[in-house]
Amino acid sequence: MLPDKCSIREGSRDCVNPPEFLITVVTGNDEFMLGITCQKHKTTVLSKIENLQNQGNIPNGSIKFENLKSVQTDCVRGDPDDFIQL
Repeated sequence: MLPDKCSIREGSRDCVNPPEFLITVVTGNDEFMLGITCQKHKTTVLSKIENLQNQGNIPNGSIKFENLKSVQTDCVRGDPDDFIQL
């Protein structure tokens, strides 16, 4: 399960937008998940990750934004109200 909102803070407030992208860094055969973000903050997150890579705080590699998709299985049943946020 992922959080139901973007992982970015604007000042002292959390972003209330639903997540649209899973953020990972790919280095060689490894892939590291960093967080999730909405479309509004995608550019801000990209800039922040590049800065952290330059400082050596995050592994160097290609930054990947993967679209999130809702999934429903027999084990995990979705309520129609849950899909409104996606």
